[in-house]
Amino acid sequence: MRILIGEDDVLTAGYLKDVVESFGNEVVGIGHNKEDIIRMIDKYIPDLLMQDISMVQASDGIEVGRYVLENYSFPHIYITAHSNKNIIEKALATKPVGYVIKPFVPMNVYLAIQIALDHFRDHHEQEILTIKDGYNLIKLPYYSIQYLKSDNIYIDIHTSKKVYIVRDSLEQIHLKLDQNLFLRTHRSYIVNRHHVENIGSNLLDIKGTTIPISRKYQAIIRSLF
Repeated sequence: MRILIGEDDVLTAGYLKDVVESFGNEVVGIGHNKEDIIRMIDKYIPDLLMQDISMVQASDGIEVGRYVLENYSFPHIYITAHSNKNIIEKALATKPVGYVIKPFVPMNVYLAIQIALDHFRDHHEQEILTIKDGYNLIKLPYYSIQYLKSDNIYIDIHTSKKVYIVRDSLEQIHLKLDQNLFLRTHRSYIVNRHHVENIGSNLLDIKGTTIPISRKYQAIIRSLF
């Protein structure tokens, strides 16, 4: 799995990285505060977030967990030494898939990752778009798709990792997607609402790309954000 670590203690973060990688996973980044972790979440869109439940501020980890819950669909695990009932109840509201108790041992970390992996597979089993890339069939998780652009008889599918080009119509490919998540903004564009960063009167931004909103869709788009 591609794992992002959020931990304000540098030594603990380094040790956790070594443990996670010893089980064959990739650590895509380490954030030491709330702002850095959220920035890395948006940049890398990891398969799993493992984060301290409290960092500089006691609620930092929980606020990051809430950000993941509201904006993404990958699982997250809390790392904690807390037994405070109030903190645990607030953490539970962000729907973590597990906890690793400090001081942690490698096998507990391994088990938590495996449980998260099973959750990830189960949750996303139906949330995929299958496309043909050359001779290969590619399964794209919905969360990885940022937007789609029509180019005559081809569709450019922009994901967090690369752009795929398929021969299809925007209308037909829209029917294969969750239309509550993927919104038509223009005759040539469909966007994943979870990746929209800014909205103007007739434009929106996704990861540095400006996408037009035609008059036909402006009222619908504004009502959903």
